[in-house]
Amino acid sequence: MYTTKYGREFSEQEVKQYLFKIKNDVFKLLPLREEGAEWQKHCQTILIELSGFRSLTDESKMIPILSKLESLVTIEDFLIYRKTVFEILNLLTGLR
Repeated sequence: MYTTKYGREFSEQEVKQYLFKIKNDVFKLLPLREEGAEWQKHCQTILIELSGFRSLTDESKMIPILSKLESLVTIEDFLIYRKTVFEILNLLTGLR
C-alpha cells in the first residue's frame, strides 16, 4: 500500500498497473530513438510523471530511476543507451 503525502492510499494493484504503464513508456524509448522520432520529449514526459510520483509517495527508490532517465539525453552510443533503458526497466520492476 502506498500513501501519498495528501493521505490518499493506492492499492498494490493500482501501483502495479501504474508501473506497468510506465515500463511500457520507458520501453517505447528504444524504437523512438532508433526511428529518429522525438524520443527526448517522450523521455521528458516520463521524467515529469515519475518525479511527481516520487514527490507524492516519497519513494526513495525512484532516485536511481530518475537519474538514469535523465542521463539518457546525453548518451550518444545506442548500445549504452539501450543498456541503460533495460537497467531502468529492472529498477522499475523492483519497485513492486
